[in-house]
Amino acid sequence: MRIAFETIKQYRRECRMLRHFLIVVIALLATAPAPHAGAAPAQSDTEDILPLTDFSPALLGMFRKMMVIEDEIRRYADRYDVSLDLARAVCLHESGGNRNLRSGAGAQGYFQVMPATFRSLRVETNIEAGIKYLSQMIRQFGREDYALAAYNAGPGRVRRGRPPLETLQYVLAVGQFRNVLKLYERSIRHHAEQIDVEQVREGDTWWSISQRVGLPVVQLRMHNPFLATRPLRVGQLMAYPPASRTDLLVANDDDELTYRTRHGDNYLHLAFVLEVERDAFRTANELWRLQTLPAGQTLQLPLGWRGRHEEHRVAPGDDLGAVAETYRSTPWRIIRDNGLFAEERLEPGTVLKIRKDAPGRAAARPEHVTHRVARGDTLAKLARRYGTSIRAIQSANDMGRRTMIRVGQRLRIPARRTG
Repeated sequence: MRIAFETIKQYRRECRMLRHFLIVVIALLATAPAPHAGAAPAQSDTEDILPLTDFSPALLGMFRKMMVIEDEIRRYADRYDVSLDLARAVCLHESGGNRNLRSGAGAQGYFQVMPATFRSLRVETNIEAGIKYLSQMIRQFGREDYALAAYNAGPGRVRRGRPPLETLQYVLAVGQFRNVLKLYERSIRHHAEQIDVEQVREGDTWWSISQRVGLPVVQLRMHNPFLATRPLRVGQLMAYPPASRTDLLVANDDDELTYRTRHGDNYLHLAFVLEVERDAFRTANELWRLQTLPAGQTLQLPLGWRGRHEEHRVAPGDDLGAVAETYRSTPWRIIRDNGLFAEERLEPGTVLKIRKDAPGRAAARPEHVTHRVARGDTLAKLARRYGTSIRAIQSANDMGRRTMIRVGQRLRIPARRTG
């Protein structure tokens, strides 16, 4: 009798898992990138290369940096019997091909592996750790979508059939990268090979790098979305196109930009790159929290802001670097707040709005950090650790007045403000 009861419980658990992940599978089928008009579903060796304008600049920049480590990814994917497309898709989503990233929760490297997980796997590199752990999850759950959810939220949460909304979005986003690589790798590789990389040097800023390579700051940010919300570190690779592009952003009235989505785009990347508040972005474009972007969608990027600011009338000889230094701001912040995306030269007589509450050091800080809940964590402890409040954490995670958190859960924590 007890055996039968345990069997029923296991059956119910499996049903719950299947119910939750059917949502993901249906969404993936509904939002998988459509083949280019007039092209076959997949590219053959003789098929023409699709145009540069069909692909996300973020995807091309990330793929270019990932090419540096691609042989190692391929070696471990073969060793641990993991699909190469899946392994590369995880790397793209976790780090954008950036080596020395660290999350608020402590995850590190190309595959954002937690230190404890790295030690338990007994491996030499972060790349091997990520792929080996992914292979363990695939063997444990028997399918890649479940394995991705376990990679993100932990296998226990997946076995219980209750992955959080963030994890479902993670599965969708990685799945989109995987599908785009399957459909368009030859074109992606062709265009990524044209992209150059510049190593960040001591004292570099977005402005100094843009001056060195001769490209607008916004184009650097669009090709390096993972670096847009983090302070630049010496040795990081900055991807940039060989020539300035005029096809990416279209300025409209009412402080808005228009962007046409391309294969491999992620709306969160666009929000981070342009410092657009995510809820305002979603509202302006009727986006769900749980979705991917089809190619060809026109997005409005609301850039308007209200707050304390000073006005500077441009004099002959003024340049952005000097003006930013005078007002303790950054060239990027002045560019962004005044819509100087297409042309960064200052015209004499132009009146610039310069925020008074956004000194240069604070301008590059993200609004939130991500924290993976560990044993012993409480909202009160996290609030003290990050210099915020319990209510702010609850609001950032749509928790209402609930205070219960679970080990392995990822929380958005409002970043500590300075200056």
